[in-house]
Amino acid sequence: MGTACWKQAAAILLLIHFVGTKATQGCSCPPGTFLNDTNCGKNKPQACLPCPPNSFSSATGQQTTCDRCKKCQGIFQLKRACTATQNAECVCINGYHCSGNECSMCEKDCKEGQELTKKGCKDCGYGTFNNQSYGMCREWTNCSLDGKVVLENGTQTSDVVCGKVSTDFSPDTFSVTIPSVFVADKDIQVFTITLALIMAATVFLVLLITFCFCITVWSKKKLPDIFKQTFIRPVQTAQEEDACSCRFPEEEQGECSDCSESLRLKSDSQLKLPDP
Repeated sequence: MGTACWKQAAAILLLIHFVGTKATQGCSCPPGTFLNDTNCGKNKPQACLPCPPNSFSSATGQQTTCDRCKKCQGIFQLKRACTATQNAECVCINGYHCSGNECSMCEKDCKEGQELTKKGCKDCGYGTFNNQSYGMCREWTNCSLDGKVVLENGTQTSDVVCGKVSTDFSPDTFSVTIPSVFVADKDIQVFTITLALIMAATVFLVLLITFCFCITVWSKKKLPDIFKQTFIRPVQTAQEEDACSCRFPEEEQGECSDCSESLRLKSDSQLKLPDP
């Protein structure tokens, strides 16, 4: 009994679907219109009505309503106006680019060599690049996977250039490319500080060596003078030399001191003034 009821219900549903299909058969509306169900089959010229303002239908069929036109506002600007058969087309304002299906979202532009993150634009890390104002940073091509070598190093804004190894080893054509290491801004700051410290230490070392050299030269110059004043022999005067030489052949040679004494007494008697 229950099975028979289910079969009757299914037959009724099939009959309703068949009747509805017959009723709408031949009532297909062109783009820019929609199907009026009440008039279909009775008055075919009035079965399809035009889409109202700010709406459209872009396909032929049995659509009973028209789609609402897209509005371009805010960070969106109008590129193409809406018509009865075509939706409006929007683009992003300057400084932004389209994202999503049919430019459903706008994202902020970044500079080449950067990518957009949740915290804003960020520079591409070493080994990656981005040559557009949008999108994510991509890794440099690995030339070795294709059996090639790096002919031109990659940067933040460009990929590496791969090529085959040259078999001509002549001095004019043979060259070796050494990959350069990209230094980020932070690394440049560290390198600058380190270089400044090295230069300061070098200047200090040069000054210290110069000071030590001057002290050494001064010491060597003063010490001989001290030794010279301490150990030099007194220089005899010309009178003393004459005194020591005032000997006669017939006299016996005595001490030079006796001769010097006699010479001094003689000199004193000559300098003595006569009494008035």
